[in-house]
Amino acid sequence: MPDFCAAYGCSNRRSLKTRELALRRDGFVASDRTLLCSEHFRSEDFDRTGQNVRLKDGVVANIFNFPAHLQRVCITDQQ
Repeated sequence: MPDFCAAYGCSNRRSLKTRELALRRDGFVASDRTLLCSEHFRSEDFDRTGQNVRLKDGVVANIFNFPAHLQRVCITDQQ
């Protein structure tokens, strides 16, 4: 059974063939099978020193392609 990335608009999946889920989705509830694929993390978020590639402690996924109506508006204090 394949797992699908929970990120909005991402169609990546993980199955036996591909070892590679929501953010800004109304009513979404994460489960023990919810995941995000590696495309939503920066390259420096990964620890590649061992035999397996792992996420570093405390990293947060921050690469998403949200449509305009789901974009966050950042207000800066200009002086």
